[in-house]
Amino acid sequence: MENLKITVLTTSGASMPLIGLLAQREMLAGVILLGMWDQEKAMMDAQFKQSGIPVQYYQPGDTDGPITALTGWGSQLGIVFCCREKIPLVVAETPQYGMVNLHGSSLPDYRGVDPIYWQIRNGETEFQLTAHRLAEAFDSGAIVAQLTVVIGPYDTANRVFSNLVQQLPALLDELLNQLDQHGGLQAQPQQGECRHSARQVTEDDLAINWYELTAKELCNQVRAGNPQHGGARLKMGQGQAQLIQATPSTLSGYGVSPGTIIHVSPEQGL
Repeated sequence: MENLKITVLTTSGASMPLIGLLAQREMLAGVILLGMWDQEKAMMDAQFKQSGIPVQYYQPGDTDGPITALTGWGSQLGIVFCCREKIPLVVAETPQYGMVNLHGSSLPDYRGVDPIYWQIRNGETEFQLTAHRLAEAFDSGAIVAQLTVVIGPYDTANRVFSNLVQQLPALLDELLNQLDQHGGLQAQPQQGECRHSARQVTEDDLAINWYELTAKELCNQVRAGNPQHGGARLKMGQGQAQLIQATPSTLSGYGVSPGTIIHVSPEQGL
């Protein structure tokens, strides 16, 4: 579809690959920033203004601002990406073709704000990058398009997100094809139940439980938290360390209980 104008709604600089893609294709109407104003958003705001990209900050409860921006920019479609804030439906319905959220899981599985972490931790080998309509409940809207993203056996969260970003052009093309062929986005209700939650990661989730985890599960926990959460948490007496890399190996345990520290030195570490 020619001359389609798309607005990106986000809370994070992680959305920059999508914003750059739309700007490159001359399809970017503007950017709406949500969430608490911080240094990251200030830097994004300055970068957008320097590049001549229209930007609007959404303050909770003030729907007039984003609606006015969407209308003034001539935005026909909204894409929500890397966003931890809820978009009011009155805002989502403003563009001609509405809005879609890009979610990194095979919905309805892994609904929540941290899908990549929990999918790596649970040992998943792939998922579907899902574009879905916005609904009252988080991540429950009808599915518009899905593309497969691979999770390699040694991939960290950053690597998996990079794999996801590589699918953005193809996903955008699928949305445009639907608009060209049908004059709108074709959405299908989500099927089945949500078997796994992708709730926000807590400090308790990062702590290693030596008594319950297998070696593979421990390695999955470490790479899931690397680098955003500093890997996993290794407790040593009253102290704590960040375990950021672990690999399973077959070694003799010499009768020592798992989790027992057998050697510490400044030269060789733990």
